[in-house]
Amino acid sequence: MDKIERLINLMAYLLDTSRPVTFEKLSDTVYKSQPHRTKAEKNALHKMFERDKEELRDMGVNIEVRKTRDGEEGYVIPRGRYYLPHLDLTPEEKVALTIVSRLFLGSGTPFSGPAHSAFLKLVFDEDASLSDVPHVRWVESPGDREALASILDGLMRRKYLRFSYRALDAAEPIERTVEPYGLFNRWGCWYLVGLCHTRKETRCFKLDRIVSDVEVNEKKPKTADFELPQGFEIRDQIPWEWPPARGVEDIESVVHFTPRLAFARESGPARHLSETRYEDGSLEVTYEVSDPEHFVEWVLGFGADARITAPVELKEMVTERLRGIVRGLRTR
Repeated sequence: MDKIERLINLMAYLLDTSRPVTFEKLSDTVYKSQPHRTKAEKNALHKMFERDKEELRDMGVNIEVRKTRDGEEGYVIPRGRYYLPHLDLTPEEKVALTIVSRLFLGSGTPFSGPAHSAFLKLVFDEDASLSDVPHVRWVESPGDREALASILDGLMRRKYLRFSYRALDAAEPIERTVEPYGLFNRWGCWYLVGLCHTRKETRCFKLDRIVSDVEVNEKKPKTADFELPQGFEIRDQIPWEWPPARGVEDIESVVHFTPRLAFARESGPARHLSETRYEDGSLEVTYEVSDPEHFVEWVLGFGADARITAPVELKEMVTERLRGIVRGLRTR
């Protein structure tokens, strides 16, 4: 492993965990390919880690030293430090940046994803005035850019949106007409907040449950279809607390990780209970799951390197999610 790859892995690992990570754990994960059995090897590895840590700090990556639950010295990168600072831009500047971000996103360059992230943060900031531009909170890159682009258009012009939506507890999708009030991203998943004309109430719609194209109402294109409710705050619609409080419906789930991604076991949205490591380097981890849907999505994000082995209910959820993806591909 060369230095650049090592620095990227170290930064990614510390960003993926919310708890301080000890040097010993980093030795078994990020630096596992480096020899560290003897005392001399451990000293050499520790010096390498100190050099890597200082190089990242010189690049502006803020690695903090904090105490673990056991009182040991650990390391963490605060995610909040990676948000761009608020800039006081005019509505015209925000619209211009939006156009530039869309053009750049389609350019196919290796930096189009990060650029899209930066532009969205510049254009839509939660501390900015929302009188001219709708509220968007940026966290990670969107999964469905076509749907997101249409929703942003509807937010910008305050136009009705129409799409078919499959709720978690529904067997079939239902067509919805929505007044889009805002957009936010929670743990990598995009959500639209708006008044649903079908349900007659303000609701959150998860973008990956939209099973059709998002249509923007083009009647009177220069006239807004609605006004934001007085005093509306998108932050009031978001369940910020994580992990959620323990409830009677929490379940235990077992996930099997291949050796290649075993280090990522503590990066997910569930409480780590126990683990078993096998001779081939693979890992079987037991979690306490409060949000099954989010947990399943997290596991699916690892592809073939992670699979849920228990309970049956979550295995069936994985199967249904994969079938839905296949159905979606067939209809496109």
